[in-house]
Amino acid sequence: MNLYLFLLKNYDKKKKLIYNDKEYTYLYFINLIEHASKYLCKLNKLKKILIITDNPFYISVLYFVAARCGYTLITLNKSLSKKQVLEQVNYSKPDCIIFSKKLLKINKNTSKSIVLDEEKIFNKSEIKIDNFYNIKKNLDIKYKNNFLKKDYIVTFSSGTTFKPKPILFTQEIKLKRYYHIKNLYNVTKKDNTLSFSPLDHSLGQRLFFLATLSGSNFLYFDNYNFLNLRKKIKKYNITFTILPSNYLHMLKDHLITKKINIKKIVSAASSLDSSDKEILKENNIRFYEMYGASEIGTVSSLSFKSSKKYINSVGKVLKNIKIKILSEKKKFVKEKIPGQILCKTPLKFKEYFNNKFLTKSNYFKGYFMTGDIGYLKRDHLYFLSRKKDVIISSGINIYPSDIERELNRHPNIKESAVIGLKDIFFGEVVFAVCIVHKKKNDMQLNLNNYLLKKISTKQIPLGYSFVKKLPKSIFGKVLKKQLKNEYDEKKLDLSKKIRLILN
Repeated sequence: MNLYLFLLKNYDKKKKLIYNDKEYTYLYFINLIEHASKYLCKLNKLKKILIITDNPFYISVLYFVAARCGYTLITLNKSLSKKQVLEQVNYSKPDCIIFSKKLLKINKNTSKSIVLDEEKIFNKSEIKIDNFYNIKKNLDIKYKNNFLKKDYIVTFSSGTTFKPKPILFTQEIKLKRYYHIKNLYNVTKKDNTLSFSPLDHSLGQRLFFLATLSGSNFLYFDNYNFLNLRKKIKKYNITFTILPSNYLHMLKDHLITKKINIKKIVSAASSLDSSDKEILKENNIRFYEMYGASEIGTVSSLSFKSSKKYINSVGKVLKNIKIKILSEKKKFVKEKIPGQILCKTPLKFKEYFNNKFLTKSNYFKGYFMTGDIGYLKRDHLYFLSRKKDVIISSGINIYPSDIERELNRHPNIKESAVIGLKDIFFGEVVFAVCIVHKKKNDMQLNLNNYLLKKISTKQIPLGYSFVKKLPKSIFGKVLKKQLKNEYDEKKLDLSKKIRLILN
């Protein structure tokens, strides 16, 4: 058994996959998997395939091609710059690179890998549609490979740094996580699943496999848009979704006024504000909040049925999962005492790809170290804060040092400090405090245009401040906490324009 055979087992000809308003039947989806598998199998000795594309449907197909053929699929986010892509290629050393010409140009001299334009693999004129029973019959006769324990997916951690952590999964781990979420939220074949999360991200994968392995309808949209969402919920009767907390915050009033109705909504990626949870609970909205990470999956969950006294928590620690809190002195502490959240779970990732040292250094006595700060109280987990300098924007880890490095290379920047400011929509937004050689008009626009060529779009600051000096310690280190407090007190609403556009 592998995930592709599992897909065939739960095949339903009436169900569909919808990507940004384009509808595909499961029969077409399966035929495209067969077509792409045969194409890639002609290329001898393929083991690792890397893909970067702006077409989420192609990523979906390749997940099951990899499951069927035993490949390891490495997925890159489409917002990465060419420099960042090439760095990941050099790091992961794939046998084959599949890419979209719309995103970037890669020539055959880029690496030793086979370089393929995605349109060659997914050439519609060459795809012959066979019926489902012939496909399954041929597989039953010729194909009984079990790749459950083989390296399957490498997905990079939520960070947009040029060195995000490469997280390795096997098919067995993905199957375990599928059952875990399915049972936790009682998701059935009748549920229609919605996703806004990119398919190269573990959250997007979670929703995708939840739908496809159940044989149910799956709807994916690149961008949140309330008016569009309202139409789709009504048209496709969407019943289940996992959303970053900022999206749930945006939907809150619409849920309460019944302008939209989704049977089950799970908040993820970052903590949902307690006031939002209280309002949703008071209005009998069926919401949940989960806590976890790409490396460990979901380890705690808060239900709308939970007692009000636990409303500030991120939920009860789930069955068969152990959480401990570690002090700075590397000692496990008792209830109510804050420290780093550590976890032991059967849902954990296999390892960090090609980096056994990094894998080993992220464990303490068999527990994975999340880097998050929190405490336990009566089997409930309370989340307090993130790592020291990491900016968490809409569930994405953004590393200030990457942005500062590029800013400081700008001819008009003398020095910079990048911090995360509190934001009602994104949770945190990127903000840059700079010392300039000469102040000019349109400095923010000029800097952002410059940065767009260097870093990911998700790393671009939403605001700037130009100062004469930065606060520093006696050792010359910028006092970022002081900077953050100073600008947080100003209560800058940097996402206002974005919210107006989206809503």
